[in-house]
Amino acid sequence: MALGRTTTSEHAQMAGLRTRAYVFVAVSLLATVIFLYTNSLIRRLEVQSATLSRSIAGLCATATYAARENEELSVVFGELIESINFPVVISDVRGVPITWKDLPLVADPENVSHEEYLTADPENPSDSQLGDVMRFMIELDRRRSPIPMTQIGDETILGYIHYGESSMIKEMRFVPALEILAFCILLLLGFLGFRNAKIAELRSIWVGLAKETAHQLGTPISSLMGWIELLRETGSSECESCSEISRMAVEMQRDLERLSRISQRFNQIGSIPKTKRQDIAIVLREAVDYLRWRLPSLGKEIEINEDYTDVPLVDVNAQLMEWVVENLVKNSLEALPPKGGTIAVRTEYAAKEGVVRVLFTDNGRGLSAAERRRVFLPGYSTKRKGWGLGLALARRIVEEYHKGRLYVGWSEPGKGTTFVIYLPTT
Repeated sequence: MALGRTTTSEHAQMAGLRTRAYVFVAVSLLATVIFLYTNSLIRRLEVQSATLSRSIAGLCATATYAARENEELSVVFGELIESINFPVVISDVRGVPITWKDLPLVADPENVSHEEYLTADPENPSDSQLGDVMRFMIELDRRRSPIPMTQIGDETILGYIHYGESSMIKEMRFVPALEILAFCILLLLGFLGFRNAKIAELRSIWVGLAKETAHQLGTPISSLMGWIELLRETGSSECESCSEISRMAVEMQRDLERLSRISQRFNQIGSIPKTKRQDIAIVLREAVDYLRWRLPSLGKEIEINEDYTDVPLVDVNAQLMEWVVENLVKNSLEALPPKGGTIAVRTEYAAKEGVVRVLFTDNGRGLSAAERRRVFLPGYSTKRKGWGLGLALARRIVEEYHKGRLYVGWSEPGKGTTFVIYLPTT
């Protein structure tokens, strides 16, 4: 194939890609700013909550023993303890829990006997409720240092307050992840919506172009049919040039029938074409024969080889599949030199995959990696003249109307290219 040429349609596609990239970058920056702000807010709340927790824990440490001496203070202290919404364990100077609150454990201080409390070993917690509390207390101390409890006016340590973080902080740590997930979902929905809208727009353009082409071809075809009939009548007369006129009328009739079939093809684009279960080799042979007959007029001395093996029948719309074959063969013709080129068309059956493969191989210029990625894009052409719609239309016919696949199976610059059509047998 020749070096790629960027068309107006491709420029429009590239502009659309740039626009989508700008939108994506803008949304990503917005998401990043919100994410960073939320993280900063969470960190400030965490510091504030930790300071509050430490203050409450310190108050508990100061008031615990004082509350034993004052009944009114004991009531106030009890209400304060009830308002705490984070894990708190009060232990003695040995590190044995005395009481606790808001622990994620099934453990009640009332169920701990005095004997168990006296014999408890913080270095080797037992398999009991008190042992579970001691193990949890150790986990709290790994994150936050316990606050020593001292009696007012005395620096003697009487016990420790072990505390954790509030449930609010734990829940808020999930907020950034939820934000990221929400933005990803919004980006995905936006991308899918934009892509579907673009596909719908392209589909409407395809359909409109095809219908308008079929409509425009209708009038001259009808007129040409009348002129051919007049030529036939003239050719039936006895004159020197009448036999030549008759032969010309036959050839014109053949091309006119071809033109009529092309019009019918365009008319089927945008509707649901009818498929018929048939031998794909018959469709391929008819399309290739017509192209082989036209090769001399194209100034090409090229050989087209056919190898049709015995394969299962497939559901095919003959007119549209012939169009695909013509586009692929013509694409190969553009890649071949005027002399010495070959095109091989063959079929094979992939039993494991349940598909019939049709392979078109030429020994032309081949495709680069970049060209392979863009070769099916509407508007991309390697020719100086052309709309760049042939391969895009061929893929659309194979994939949308025949539920198959069309792709580049192999290509190497300077050696050739193989296009592969997959057609399901079921």
